[in-house]
Amino acid sequence: MYQPNLPPQLDRSSSKPAPSRLKVVGSNHQQQVKHLPEPNAVPVWLRSLLTMQHGALIVFASVLGLSAIVYGYTVYTQSLWRSQYGQLQRLQLQESQQAMMNEHLKQQMAQTAEEPKSGLIAPNPDRMVFIPIAPQRPAKPLPTPHSSQPVGVGVGDSLPLGTASRREASLKENRSSQFPRGY
Repeated sequence: MYQPNLPPQLDRSSSKPAPSRLKVVGSNHQQQVKHLPEPNAVPVWLRSLLTMQHGALIVFASVLGLSAIVYGYTVYTQSLWRSQYGQLQRLQLQESQQAMMNEHLKQQMAQTAEEPKSGLIAPNPDRMVFIPIAPQRPAKPLPTPHSSQPVGVGVGDSLPLGTASRREASLKENRSSQFPRGY
């Protein structure tokens, strides 16, 4: 016949009473009852060590995660710096090539200008043109802030944009009459 393995308190086949968790200490006249520790109870020092282990595991996981983030950021910034530095070197090379090409073109233009068939004449003080300074013009009165006309537009000025005003045309005539046509 099959009997399951039952704890001693539930074992009915035994004639002995179930062992008690209480221990009687002392003599016959004075009996004191002392509680025994539970068989599955974990000591306090072991509990504190387990708590410290859990805390250390959390700290370790945090440090590991942060170090992975810092490592990833470092690798990313180095690759970004490498690509930007390569672009800087290419731009510096292009700049030096353009400066060299510019100087070559200047030299070529100077050589072309020195050739007799270019039609250019060397500067000579006898051929210099001196233009006298224009006479001082009277200052224009400033428009009042409440004026509805824009600045520089007179009452008789109704010419379209891009054409010379009457005042500018008369100034050109005055200037041309002051200077002979040979200059």
